[in-house]
Amino acid sequence: MNTHNAIRLVSLLSIWMLAAQGQIFQPQLAPANFLGRITSNTVILQQPYCVFTQTCPGCEIWLVAALSTGTGNFNALVNISSPISLSVSPYPTAFLPSSAQFFLTRVGPLANFPCNTAPAFPYFTVGADGICTGINCNGVLPVGSIVSFRYLLIDPSNYTVVNMTNWGGPFNLTTLLSYQTINDGLSARSGAMVVITTLLCVAGALLLLVFFIMLCVSCCGKKDGKTVTVMSSIRIPRYDTHNLKEHVHPYDNQAYEPDAKNYSTSQTLPKSPVRK
Repeated sequence: MNTHNAIRLVSLLSIWMLAAQGQIFQPQLAPANFLGRITSNTVILQQPYCVFTQTCPGCEIWLVAALSTGTGNFNALVNISSPISLSVSPYPTAFLPSSAQFFLTRVGPLANFPCNTAPAFPYFTVGADGICTGINCNGVLPVGSIVSFRYLLIDPSNYTVVNMTNWGGPFNLTTLLSYQTINDGLSARSGAMVVITTLLCVAGALLLLVFFIMLCVSCCGKKDGKTVTVMSSIRIPRYDTHNLKEHVHPYDNQAYEPDAKNYSTSQTLPKSPVRK
Protein backbone atom coordinates (compact mmCIF):
# COMPACT_ATOMS: atom_id res chain seq x y z
CA MET A 1 0.00 0.00 0.00
CA ASN A 2 1.46 3.33 -1.01
CA THR A 3 1.45 6.51 1.06
CA HIS A 4 -1.38 8.16 -0.87
CA ASN A 5 -3.76 5.23 -0.31
CA ALA A 6 -2.85 5.11 3.37
CA ILE A 7 -3.70 8.80 3.78
CA ARG A 8 -7.03 8.26 2.03
CA LEU A 9 -7.94 5.37 4.33
CA VAL A 10 -6.96 7.27 7.49
CA SER A 11 -9.08 10.25 6.43
CA LEU A 12 -12.06 8.03 5.67
CA LEU A 13 -11.72 6.12 8.95
CA SER A 14 -11.61 9.33 10.97
CA ILE A 15 -14.83 10.51 9.31
CA TRP A 16 -16.51 7.16 9.99
CA MET A 17 -15.53 7.30 13.66
CA LEU A 18 -16.99 10.76 14.06
CA ALA A 19 -20.24 9.66 12.44
CA ALA A 20 -20.42 6.54 14.62
CA GLN A 21 -19.92 8.60 17.78
CA GLY A 22 -22.69 10.96 16.79
CA GLN A 23 -20.34 13.88 16.46
CA ILE A 24 -20.89 16.52 13.80
CA PHE A 25 -18.07 16.70 11.33
CA GLN A 26 -16.27 19.98 10.75
CA PRO A 27 -14.14 20.74 7.68
CA GLN A 28 -10.54 19.69 8.14
CA LEU A 29 -7.38 20.70 6.35
CA ALA A 30 -5.54 18.29 4.10
CA PRO A 31 -2.76 16.33 5.88
CA ALA A 32 0.29 18.25 7.06
CA ASN A 33 2.54 16.65 4.43
CA PHE A 34 0.24 17.88 1.65
CA LEU A 35 2.02 20.66 -0.22
CA GLY A 36 0.16 23.93 -0.62
CA ARG A 37 -2.71 23.11 1.69
CA ILE A 38 -2.67 26.76 2.84
CA THR A 39 -1.49 29.56 0.60
CA SER A 40 -2.06 33.30 0.63
CA ASN A 41 -5.55 32.96 -0.89
CA THR A 42 -6.44 29.25 -1.15
CA VAL A 43 -7.08 26.36 1.25
CA ILE A 44 -7.24 22.61 0.59
CA LEU A 45 -9.88 20.84 2.70
CA GLN A 46 -10.90 17.23 3.11
CA GLN A 47 -14.03 16.49 1.12
CA PRO A 48 -17.22 15.58 3.07
CA TYR A 49 -17.23 11.81 2.49
CA CYS A 50 -19.67 10.02 4.79
CA VAL A 51 -20.48 13.25 6.62
CA PHE A 52 -24.20 13.47 5.83
CA THR A 53 -25.65 10.00 6.33
CA GLN A 54 -29.36 10.77 6.03
CA THR A 55 -31.31 9.84 2.94
CA CYS A 56 -31.84 12.88 0.78
CA PRO A 57 -32.42 12.15 -2.93
CA GLY A 58 -31.11 14.91 -5.15
CA CYS A 59 -29.56 16.87 -2.29
CA GLU A 60 -26.32 18.77 -2.83
CA ILE A 61 -23.37 19.66 -0.63
CA TRP A 62 -22.30 23.29 -0.50
CA LEU A 63 -19.43 25.04 1.26
CA VAL A 64 -19.53 28.29 3.17
CA ALA A 65 -16.26 30.24 3.31
CA ALA A 66 -16.36 33.10 5.80
CA LEU A 67 -14.03 35.55 7.48
CA SER A 68 -14.00 35.90 11.25
CA THR A 69 -16.86 38.43 11.13
CA GLY A 70 -18.71 36.47 8.45
CA THR A 71 -19.43 33.41 10.61
CA GLY A 72 -21.75 35.40 12.84
CA ASN A 73 -23.48 36.97 9.86
CA PHE A 74 -24.11 33.53 8.35
CA ASN A 75 -25.37 32.04 11.63
CA ALA A 76 -27.84 34.91 11.93
CA LEU A 77 -29.20 34.32 8.42
CA VAL A 78 -29.29 30.53 8.04
CA ASN A 79 -30.74 27.76 10.23
CA ILE A 80 -31.41 24.08 9.68
CA SER A 81 -34.78 23.39 8.00
CA SER A 82 -34.99 26.99 6.87
CA PRO A 83 -34.77 28.09 3.25
CA ILE A 84 -31.62 29.75 2.04
CA SER A 85 -30.94 32.08 -0.82
CA LEU A 86 -27.80 30.97 -2.67
CA SER A 87 -27.24 34.55 -3.73
CA VAL A 88 -27.44 35.92 -0.20
CA SER A 89 -23.77 36.94 -0.42
CA PRO A 90 -22.49 36.74 -4.02
CA TYR A 91 -18.78 36.11 -4.42
CA PRO A 92 -17.62 39.14 -6.40
CA THR A 93 -18.73 41.49 -3.57
CA ALA A 94 -18.67 39.06 -0.64
CA PHE A 95 -15.62 40.53 1.07
CA LEU A 96 -16.23 44.22 0.58
CA PRO A 97 -16.38 46.23 3.82
CA SER A 98 -20.16 46.59 3.60
CA SER A 99 -20.82 42.95 2.62
CA ALA A 100 -21.62 39.84 4.66
CA GLN A 101 -17.99 38.57 4.56
CA PHE A 102 -18.88 35.06 3.37
CA PHE A 103 -19.83 33.26 0.15
CA LEU A 104 -21.29 29.90 -0.85
CA THR A 105 -19.95 27.55 -3.51
CA ARG A 106 -21.17 24.17 -4.71
CA VAL A 107 -19.12 21.06 -3.82
CA GLY A 108 -21.23 18.36 -5.52
CA PRO A 109 -24.20 15.98 -5.22
CA LEU A 110 -24.57 14.03 -2.00
CA ALA A 111 -24.47 10.79 -4.00
CA ASN A 112 -20.86 11.52 -4.94
CA PHE A 113 -19.72 11.30 -1.31
CA PRO A 114 -20.73 7.84 -0.04
CA CYS A 115 -19.36 6.06 2.99
CA ASN A 116 -18.37 2.82 1.31
CA THR A 117 -15.94 4.21 -1.27
CA ALA A 118 -12.40 5.44 -0.69
CA PRO A 119 -12.08 8.60 -2.79
CA ALA A 120 -9.32 8.89 -5.39
CA PHE A 121 -8.69 12.52 -4.45
CA PRO A 122 -10.52 13.30 -1.18
CA TYR A 123 -9.73 17.01 -1.14
CA PHE A 124 -11.51 20.21 -2.12
CA THR A 125 -9.54 23.35 -3.01
CA VAL A 126 -11.21 26.55 -1.89
CA GLY A 127 -10.29 29.26 -4.39
CA ALA A 128 -9.70 26.91 -7.33
CA ASP A 129 -11.57 29.19 -9.77
CA GLY A 130 -9.26 32.12 -9.10
CA ILE A 131 -10.65 35.61 -9.56
CA CYS A 132 -14.11 34.85 -10.93
CA THR A 133 -17.38 36.72 -11.36
CA GLY A 134 -20.04 34.06 -10.77
CA ILE A 135 -22.40 34.44 -7.83
CA ASN A 136 -21.42 31.04 -6.41
CA CYS A 137 -18.05 30.53 -8.09
CA ASN A 138 -15.18 29.07 -6.11
CA GLY A 139 -13.11 32.22 -5.99
CA VAL A 140 -9.93 33.04 -4.14
CA LEU A 141 -9.99 34.24 -0.54
CA PRO A 142 -8.71 37.62 0.67
CA VAL A 143 -4.93 37.49 0.86
CA GLY A 144 -3.59 36.83 4.38
CA SER A 145 -7.05 36.64 5.94
CA ILE A 146 -8.42 34.39 8.70
CA VAL A 147 -11.14 32.10 7.34
CA SER A 148 -13.52 29.42 8.55
CA PHE A 149 -15.51 26.83 6.57
CA ARG A 150 -18.76 24.95 6.88
CA TYR A 151 -20.44 22.25 4.77
CA LEU A 152 -24.17 22.49 4.07
CA LEU A 153 -26.60 19.85 2.82
CA ILE A 154 -29.21 21.62 0.68
CA ASP A 155 -32.33 20.30 -0.99
CA PRO A 156 -32.33 22.03 -4.40
CA SER A 157 -36.06 21.50 -4.85
CA ASN A 158 -36.90 24.13 -2.26
CA TYR A 159 -33.41 25.37 -1.25
CA THR A 160 -33.89 24.19 2.31
CA VAL A 161 -30.88 23.55 4.55
CA VAL A 162 -31.27 19.88 5.50
CA ASN A 163 -28.13 19.67 7.64
CA MET A 164 -24.83 21.42 8.23
CA THR A 165 -21.51 20.75 9.90
CA ASN A 166 -19.79 22.78 12.55
CA TRP A 167 -17.41 25.54 11.55
CA GLY A 168 -13.92 24.36 10.73
CA GLY A 169 -11.10 26.72 11.58
CA PRO A 170 -10.22 29.48 11.87
CA PHE A 171 -7.28 29.07 9.49
CA ASN A 172 -4.65 31.74 8.97
CA LEU A 173 -3.72 32.25 5.35
CA THR A 174 -0.14 33.02 4.41
CA THR A 175 0.78 36.68 4.55
CA LEU A 176 2.75 38.00 1.61
CA LEU A 177 5.82 40.09 2.30
CA SER A 178 6.63 43.23 0.40
CA TYR A 179 9.70 42.96 -1.80
CA GLN A 180 11.02 46.10 -0.11
CA THR A 181 11.36 44.18 3.18
CA ILE A 182 13.67 41.57 1.64
CA ASN A 183 17.28 42.11 2.71
CA ASP A 184 19.43 41.52 -0.35
CA GLY A 185 22.61 42.99 1.12
CA LEU A 186 25.86 41.20 1.88
CA SER A 187 24.85 40.59 5.49
CA ALA A 188 21.93 38.43 4.33
CA ARG A 189 24.18 36.09 2.37
CA SER A 190 25.85 33.03 3.81
CA GLY A 191 29.60 32.47 3.83
CA ALA A 192 29.30 29.68 1.28
CA MET A 193 27.39 31.95 -1.09
CA VAL A 194 30.08 34.64 -0.82
CA VAL A 195 32.83 32.09 -1.56
CA ILE A 196 30.97 30.67 -4.54
CA THR A 197 30.30 34.15 -5.92
CA THR A 198 33.98 35.07 -5.54
CA LEU A 199 35.15 31.91 -7.32
CA LEU A 200 32.73 32.50 -10.17
CA CYS A 201 33.93 36.08 -10.57
CA VAL A 202 37.58 35.00 -10.65
CA ALA A 203 36.83 32.22 -13.14
CA GLY A 204 34.95 34.67 -15.33
CA ALA A 205 37.86 37.14 -15.24
CA LEU A 206 40.34 34.40 -16.23
CA LEU A 207 38.17 33.28 -19.11
CA LEU A 208 37.88 36.86 -20.30
CA LEU A 209 41.66 37.28 -20.14
CA VAL A 210 42.24 34.08 -22.13
CA PHE A 211 39.74 35.21 -24.71
CA PHE A 212 41.44 38.60 -25.02
CA ILE A 213 44.87 36.97 -25.50
CA MET A 214 43.52 34.62 -28.16
CA LEU A 215 41.88 37.53 -29.92
CA CYS A 216 45.15 39.49 -29.97
CA VAL A 217 47.07 36.51 -31.31
CA SER A 218 44.45 35.92 -33.97
CA CYS A 219 44.43 39.53 -35.15
CA CYS A 220 48.16 40.19 -34.96
CA GLY A 221 49.14 36.83 -36.48
CA LYS A 222 47.72 37.63 -39.93
CA LYS A 223 49.37 39.57 -42.71
CA ASP A 224 47.78 40.15 -46.12
CA GLY A 225 45.22 37.49 -45.30
CA LYS A 226 47.91 34.89 -44.56
CA THR A 227 48.72 33.44 -41.22
CA VAL A 228 52.24 34.22 -40.08
CA THR A 229 53.82 31.77 -37.69
CA VAL A 230 56.10 32.81 -34.91
CA MET A 231 59.23 31.47 -36.58
CA SER A 232 58.47 33.18 -39.88
CA SER A 233 57.91 36.49 -38.14
CA ILE A 234 61.47 36.50 -36.84
CA ARG A 235 63.71 38.24 -39.39
CA ILE A 236 67.34 37.24 -39.33
CA PRO A 237 69.60 39.40 -41.58
CA ARG A 238 71.76 37.53 -44.06
CA TYR A 239 75.46 38.16 -43.86
CA ASP A 240 77.94 37.23 -46.59
CA THR A 241 81.62 37.23 -45.83
CA HIS A 242 83.62 39.62 -47.98
CA ASN A 243 85.76 36.88 -49.50
CA LEU A 244 82.84 34.56 -50.47
CA LYS A 245 81.00 36.62 -53.08
CA GLU A 246 79.81 35.56 -56.49
CA HIS A 247 82.36 34.90 -59.23
CA VAL A 248 85.15 34.90 -56.78
CA HIS A 249 87.38 31.97 -56.17
CA PRO A 250 86.75 30.82 -52.67
CA TYR A 251 90.43 30.99 -51.80
CA ASP A 252 91.29 34.36 -53.31
CA ASN A 253 91.46 37.43 -51.20
CA GLN A 254 90.24 40.44 -53.14
CA ALA A 255 91.92 42.82 -50.73
CA TYR A 256 95.17 41.95 -52.46
CA GLU A 257 94.09 42.22 -56.06
CA PRO A 258 97.09 44.25 -57.18
CA ASP A 259 99.29 41.41 -56.17
CA ALA A 260 96.84 38.63 -56.92
CA LYS A 261 99.44 36.86 -59.03
CA ASN A 262 101.67 36.59 -55.97
CA TYR A 263 98.89 35.06 -53.91
CA SER A 264 97.51 32.29 -55.98
CA THR A 265 95.68 29.45 -54.52
CA SER A 266 98.56 27.13 -54.88
CA GLN A 267 100.79 29.48 -52.96
CA THR A 268 98.43 30.28 -50.11
CA LEU A 269 97.23 26.78 -49.36
CA PRO A 270 99.42 24.63 -47.19
CA LYS A 271 101.39 22.13 -49.07
CA SER A 272 101.42 18.47 -48.40
CA PRO A 273 104.73 17.05 -47.23
CA VAL A 274 106.75 15.41 -49.91
CA ARG A 275 107.19 11.71 -49.44
CA LYS A 276 110.50 10.22 -50.17
